Amino acid sequence: MADNTEDISKHPPASPAKKQLPESRVEKPAKLRASSPAFQPLAGKGRSIAAVGSHLKNAPVFTPQSRQHASGNSNIRASEIQAGLSRMAIDKHSTSGAFTSSADDDLFMKRSQNSNHAAHMQPAGHFFVDESLRRALASEMRAAFLVEDSELPFQVHNYYALSPLEIIDAPFPGISKQQTIKAQSISDGRHYVLSRISDYQSGQKPELGAVEKWQQVQTPNVARVCEAFITHAFGDNSLVVVHEYKPLAASLKSKISDNSVPTSEAFLWSLVLQLTSALNAIHVAGLAVHTLDVSTVFLSPTNRAFIGYCGLVDVLASRANHNVQAVQQKDLHSIGQILLKLLNRSSEHIASAPGQPPVVMPEAGYSAEFRELFRYLNYHMTPVITVEGILHLAGPRMLSELDAAWNETDMLANNLRTEMANGRLVRLMCKINFIAERTDGVVDPEWSETGDRYLIKLFRDYVFHTVDDNGRPVTSMAHVIGNLNRLDAGSMEKLVLMSRDEKSCLVVSYSEIKRCIDDAYQELTTSVRAWK
Repeated sequence: MADNTEDISKHPPASPAKKQLPESRVEKPAKLRASSPAFQPLAGKGRSIAAVGSHLKNAPVFTPQSRQHASGNSNIRASEIQAGLSRMAIDKHSTSGAFTSSADDDLFMKRSQNSNHAAHMQPAGHFFVDESLRRALASEMRAAFLVEDSELPFQVHNYYALSPLEIIDAPFPGISKQQTIKAQSISDGRHYVLSRISDYQSGQKPELGAVEKWQQVQTPNVARVCEAFITHAFGDNSLVVVHEYKPLAASLKSKISDNSVPTSEAFLWSLVLQLTSALNAIHVAGLAVHTLDVSTVFLSPTNRAFIGYCGLVDVLASRANHNVQAVQQKDLHSIGQILLKLLNRSSEHIASAPGQPPVVMPEAGYSAEFRELFRYLNYHMTPVITVEGILHLAGPRMLSELDAAWNETDMLANNLRTEMANGRLVRLMCKINFIAERTDGVVDPEWSETGDRYLIKLFRDYVFHTVDDNGRPVTSMAHVIGNLNRLDAGSMEKLVLMSRDEKSCLVVSYSEIKRCIDDAYQELTTSVRAWK
């Protein structure tokens, strides 16, 4: 299976001069090293903002950005911050946008104390893909990877994990049965539909050149034709045409059978436009469907219509000679027949005399525009039905179809942006956990407890192991994701990191922590390569 994961060993080029944290910015009753006091949380205490506040009077550096939740800010009085700031020499170049005036500090404290954070907090699901979309995608994945017990061979050609979908009457003469099988590709790991024609005459050669023509048809309303081959893996001489697989799609025929097919005017307009779009792409390529019917038109769970089993007739050598224009005209007439079957809720062919009304005419609940389109497709009063003629009648409805398509595109793009950000955070968390508290001997056993690596450990504790004033774990997604986003962006905003015994405080920026992580990860990967 193709691996699309990004190589997280690639990093931005290191700065020319390695920047070290100033010694004056670390309160250290003892040098920070592996032999320092065991950094275990004191009984009844945790790394809360209130505990941090008890150290701020003596901390060498403090900036108002080093804040957490409003629950802890009540223990840090504005007067204490003002007194602390008056004793501190703040490096304006390193704070880059930090509050540097007392007026700004007062304003910050007022906003922190008066703002209602709870009113603006987002639920955990806000940070991830939309729940309804997640369920839909999960259902499609379950359907794709489900393999039912059967007597099918495990592997055929470049496909394995074969699972039967259905056995149907072949929709064209000369072939008695057609079996459709779902399988997974060895090449790319994707799922495909194998349309198998059993007992294919060995004396005939399939028109494999037709597959190349069908591969040029690129439209979302046609199940893409991938390849065709002959195999003996099924115990006979079988012709197999491989199509794109769309999970949870069901044919219109099956929806008619279980009485679940929609017949609203909005759906029928959408169906006509989607089928017309598909036929236009097929006909422009000089091809024809031959078998457009309720058994070959499928609907996805979102009512995306597409034509399946394309190319079977063209691949069969015995059907190679035909009048393309006549078959294309038959394709367009088939749209009207599909509408008739849906309105009658019948999958059987419905015939009407030329120039006479069909058995069912849509009346109540359908607009005059739709009835006019229906007559155009079914009365056969015009010698030729064209794509342009259909679009002339259905043109105004195309705006609604475009609106729906772009709305869905925007929704998917918004969810994709969320997942793109989450992917960055996952890579960042992987790096942090590769480094923190590593004792496997690939590097010095004390490596993760000294230097920059110790700072990374404290940051991990700050993000994931923070507790509130009552000792309860802080499980806020906003706290975790907000801090990781600042770290990934290399923000110059500062925060207070405290040792597990609450005896040492470090005030550092996210940018400095990011630099420490990049350097430590680079050192670790270099050691791994040398180990080999």
